[in-house]
Amino acid sequence: MTMIQIEHLKKAFGDNEVLKGIDLTIDKSEVVVIMGPSGSGKSTLLRCLNFLEEPTDGIIQIGEYQVHAGGKIDRHRKKVIRELRKKTGFVFQSFNLFPHKTAIENVMEGPIAIHGTKTEEARTIAEALLVKVGLGDRCDHFPAQLSGGQQQRVAIARSLALNPLVMLFDEPTSALDPELVREVLLVIKSLAEEGMTMVIVTHEMNFAKEVADRVVFMDEGIIVEQGTSKDIFLNPKEERTKQFLYKVEAVVTE
Repeated sequence: MTMIQIEHLKKAFGDNEVLKGIDLTIDKSEVVVIMGPSGSGKSTLLRCLNFLEEPTDGIIQIGEYQVHAGGKIDRHRKKVIRELRKKTGFVFQSFNLFPHKTAIENVMEGPIAIHGTKTEEARTIAEALLVKVGLGDRCDHFPAQLSGGQQQRVAIARSLALNPLVMLFDEPTSALDPELVREVLLVIKSLAEEGMTMVIVTHEMNFAKEVADRVVFMDEGIIVEQGTSKDIFLNPKEERTKQFLYKVEAVVTE
């Protein structure tokens, strides 16, 4: 069953065309890792999927919600985008938590504000999710009292609180000290094991090898190559993919 359908997606910032016609289909429960050099359009693609960035052209469908980019901005289109966003969890590089709210209040915010969930029900949901990400004993801590890894896990719980169809991760460990990376990746891995559909932009190659059903390599706004993690890491077909992996492996082994 198809969960995400992207057709001929383009995004330009002025004269700079960052996405040059992306076609990608992602099935329900599939974990897709997107990798590529800086400036290749990975994060822009992710942000276009839930209209944090308005695409210039193309079609995006998540679940039953389909939006044609570049179309007339009317009431119906705005409503469909709102519904699409509700079904899309987004985890940023920086944690984007409310500093004046505790961990549990941060997780409760979405269900109350977006779904109109009653406070006690939202609290029950939030408590369960904080336990799920290993922070059941940090419910009443403020972000400043948490490590970077703990803050990112709160951010993941906050996204899960909206009961999304898909989760989008934009380099979720890039702002973390190396020793805190693993605790976040373990949470993401557990979501994969539960069948959550996920699109993950990351430079964590070992994690990609372990978790990804499919790896997509992007460069200069296009998909250069895609395949299973085994295909891409052990037997890449495109010269540009080989060059990128060689440089990444060299940095990792230094």
